[in-house]
Order: sequence, then structure tokens, then C-alpha cells
Amino acid sequence: MKKLFKENTLVLSVYFAFFLVGVVLVFSYSKADLHLIINQWHTAFFDVFFKYVTHLGGGGMVVVLFLIFLLIKTRYAVVFISGNVVIAIVVQGMKHIIFPHALRPVAYFKGIHVLHLVQGVSMHSYNSFPSGHSAAAFGLFMMLISITKNKALKFLWLLIALLTAYSRIYLSQHFMEDIVTGSIIGVTGMFLTVYYFNRYHPDLYNYSILDRLSNKHKA
Repeated sequence: MKKLFKENTLVLSVYFAFFLVGVVLVFSYSKADLHLIINQWHTAFFDVFFKYVTHLGGGGMVVVLFLIFLLIKTRYAVVFISGNVVIAIVVQGMKHIIFPHALRPVAYFKGIHVLHLVQGVSMHSYNSFPSGHSAAAFGLFMMLISITKNKALKFLWLLIALLTAYSRIYLSQHFMEDIVTGSIIGVTGMFLTVYYFNRYHPDLYNYSILDRLSNKHKA
């Protein structure tokens, strides 16, 4: 665990700085006021940008990345999908069991305030807390920084996760508290999964399917 922290101290420190800013905002404003403030800041460019960026935290992207990891190294795919299962259990348990009546912004503000919404985005009304897309995006961030050596790339993965999470507020699919909580679930869930496999199964599936197929073909 110390090694994982040591190798990623800087990028994780930046993440936690953003996390703390999010926590401060959540406790400084009501969720309604904070969402309305953010909802005022929109442009035609960002409407299109965040409409597509938000899919980086979707289930389809998880499947695509699992297949990519499978081709690179089977171990990565196993760790990644295991971490996502852990994250999904926590997120869906909170959404459907602990906070089943948490309203999404469009339902929360219905009849009270007209939100800026992006055309073509299918809006949801319930199961707002926490944000599953944010959890998935930050789970991917944690996975990628654990296998990436290049520091610049580590910060690129963080930027992508932050943009994906912010897209959920921009599109009025979630409140700030939803994405802040989702992010820490994603980071923690994937961190513990990576640590578990590194600590107890360091050599498990430590090969590439492409190499195995290539060797088999040569034989």
C-alpha cells in the first residue's frame, strides 16, 4: 500500500485537493444553490463537449476498457473488472437501498426553477446519490495511475476523471455532493482492489493474451 501511495503521491494529492474543495463547497452552500450557480455557466461548445465526455463514465466504456486491458495484459483486465464490481456494489447499494428517494436536479427543481438542459440528453429523476459515472471515472483514474509510469499521463487521467464527473453536474444529472461522493468511492474501491491483487496475487494472470495467441500460432 505504501508503494502504491509513494508512486502516486503527487497526483493523489492533487485529487484530494479537488476533493476537499468539493467538500467545502458542499458544506458552504445548499445543494440547490450550488447547483443553480453552476448551471448558469454554460456555452454552446460545452453543451456538446460534456454531452459526449460524460459517456467516459458509462457502462459501455467500462466494457470497452476491459477488452482493451485484456489485450494488453490479462491481469489488468481482471483487476479492472474486479474493482468495478466492488465500486458498482457500493454505488448501487447506496442508490437503491440507502438513498432510493434521492431526487436528481430535474425532479428536485420541477415547478421551482427552469434549468439549462442540453438537447438530446436523456434526463433521469431518481437515484441521484451517489454518481455512478463519477465513481467509474475515478475508478478508471486509479487503475490507470497504478499502471502508468509517465507523470504527465497520470495527470491526464485525473483531468479526464474530473471532466467526466463535472459533466454530470453540467448536464444536471447530479448534484455536487453526488459526484464528490462518487469520486471517493471510485478511488477507494479501485485502490483497495489494486492493493489486494498486488499484495496477495502479484503474479496472477501476468501475461498478455496477444502474446499467448502469438506463441500458440508460432508453435
